[in-house]
Amino acid sequence: MKHSRMTKFATVATVAAFATTLLSACGGGSSTTQSGHANDVEQALEKGGDLVYWTWTSSADTQVKAFEKHYPKVHVKVVNPGSGAAAYTKMMNAIKSGSNVPDIMQIEYQALSQFYTPGNLLDLAPYGFASLKNQYAASAWSSVSVGGKVYGLPQDTGPMVLYYNKKVFDSFGISEPPKTWDEFVKDGEIMQQKDPSVHITSDSGQGNLVASLLWQAGSHAFKVSGSNVTINLSDPGAQRWAAVWDKLIGEHLITTVANQGTEWYQAANKGKKASIISASWLRNTLQTSVKESAGDWRVAPMPTYDGKPASANYGGSSQAVYAKTKNPALAAGFVKWLNNSRESIELATASGGFPSTVKDLNAQDFLEEKADYFGGQQVNKVFTQSSKDIRSGWQFLPYQVYANSIVNDSIGKAYEGSVRFEDALKTFQKDLVKYGNEQGYTVKGL
Repeated sequence: MKHSRMTKFATVATVAAFATTLLSACGGGSSTTQSGHANDVEQALEKGGDLVYWTWTSSADTQVKAFEKHYPKVHVKVVNPGSGAAAYTKMMNAIKSGSNVPDIMQIEYQALSQFYTPGNLLDLAPYGFASLKNQYAASAWSSVSVGGKVYGLPQDTGPMVLYYNKKVFDSFGISEPPKTWDEFVKDGEIMQQKDPSVHITSDSGQGNLVASLLWQAGSHAFKVSGSNVTINLSDPGAQRWAAVWDKLIGEHLITTVANQGTEWYQAANKGKKASIISASWLRNTLQTSVKESAGDWRVAPMPTYDGKPASANYGGSSQAVYAKTKNPALAAGFVKWLNNSRESIELATASGGFPSTVKDLNAQDFLEEKADYFGGQQVNKVFTQSSKDIRSGWQFLPYQVYANSIVNDSIGKAYEGSVRFEDALKTFQKDLVKYGNEQGYTVKGL
């Protein structure tokens, strides 16, 4: 399940293909009106039937086996379509053709609106799903529920945190992790002054991370209402982020080595990367790929711009139901069991998932678990608090997958140091406004 949290970049060709199918779907009028009731779900589960579920989670097979033991008349076929933009292209191509469309699809939060905006997802509210709101973390629920409609159930979340190597920080006389971004910059300066081979972090400008950092900075860059989109990548939050990253890049305090790659792992194992900005799901990756410094790492809240707690999601997925599924109540029942039953959630958590349900986030055994890799720290307490501190009001574009794929064309130049981040954001905005209007949205840039 851990790889569901981070979209892997597709090639430009793949994303362009996705964009084309998105446009076709928007113009195809693929939505249908489905009516249902909460009691229809249990009746459908008892009656049984066949379902097709597209997902890339590592826990899917064990979850489906457990589900089928409870409901032996239901058969669920699991298909792995890949992940990220490549998976969404397959989904949209299937929807466009009208054949071999899965009943249930795993869709990351940042891509969900690209499916529900053209009407391709079933509204689950009539099946009683709206009543589940208080059972999920607020940030997760706001990602699947829009205007009273519920387009899926949260599978997991990716609350942002700062992983840092305490041994490295201590070696520079820095006893505490930075609480603000100004302190983060200062700590980076200390490291560079004493040992230029050590950098406080690395950031290659990956699209999903850029979006999450803007979110964490308090930006409300995108406002979406149906097909109407407003983009403002020069709002106060975006300016805050741009100013700090100009310092980090301009003073060579960070490198642009891609996180979670061989080069980064080697540098981290040698103590040359003091921290990494990421999310709860990175825990397992560090434990398996950065073994030489096991016991040295810790988890801290994200540095903020004013010292007050503020976080964002970096990754996370939902399960959604195709609007034209032949058995909507049965599909809804499967999704509810998958993301709301204790048994299924435990299976997902055991495979590395971070829960989205309030009950599981606040469970004492979960919060008090001591992680040896992190020096015995109760890291789930930090993750859970970050989940509670996620800023409200953020929206993704209805073509966010495409937006993430072209970040390098504009903001990438700022990471190279050839332009300032403020100017790069303006170029990025122009590109997004132009593209959105070409796809049939009404897009305005501020």
